[in-house]
Amino acid sequence: MRDARILVVDNECRVLDVMVDVLREAGYSPRSTSESREAAKLLETSAFDLIVCDVLMPGLNGFQLMEVARRENPDIRVVFVTGYTTPEVTREAVKRGAAGIVEKPFRTEELLAAVRESLEDAPT
Repeated sequence: MRDARILVVDNECRVLDVMVDVLREAGYSPRSTSESREAAKLLETSAFDLIVCDVLMPGLNGFQLMEVARRENPDIRVVFVTGYTTPEVTREAVKRGAAGIVEKPFRTEELLAAVRESLEDAPT
């Protein structure tokens, strides 16, 4: 599903740039922002199939951003990428219906596998 509309959000610009580069090299055309509140505005005005975002960010955290996204599109898939993977964060992500969680620092293959799997599992 290379034509998937993907929004990438991470307040760490270097990590954001790497994720965007990895997705572009794999044939996707992601949109990105380092500001969670800007991401929320994009989610209210544009349609996306998938969000790839950090859990801990200033402004809205990843879980709050997921809530905003699901008000507009209940079927949107979310893959969390976080450096703070704890059992509590993982449980919360699963409880809220995240499509995946990738731990930072991540390997390219891990990120791409999570993206591919979440898009393959997306409702049509």
